[in-house]
Amino acid sequence: MEKNLPRKLDTEILNQLATEQLVEIIIEEGKSIEKLTNRVVELEKEIEKLKVSRDLDSIRLWKAPLGGILKKLRTNNKRNQKKTRH
Repeated sequence: MEKNLPRKLDTEILNQLATEQLVEIIIEEGKSIEKLTNRVVELEKEIEKLKVSRDLDSIRLWKAPLGGILKKLRTNNKRNQKKTRH
């Protein structure tokens, strides 16, 4: 992406320009706005992907310990049931 700094355009400078020059500036600015708008859309999509990925990671991390705890509880319950039967 271009890193050109925008020109400083004030009223005094713009009043001195010919119509053709003003039209060219407007077209250039329109192109810049379109590029920036497209970049914003890309970045918003990337943010959404990262949020989904983060949320999935959180679910995986949350489920893993819980799954281990449940498995351990089930194993302990089975052992306790065997001990009480004897």
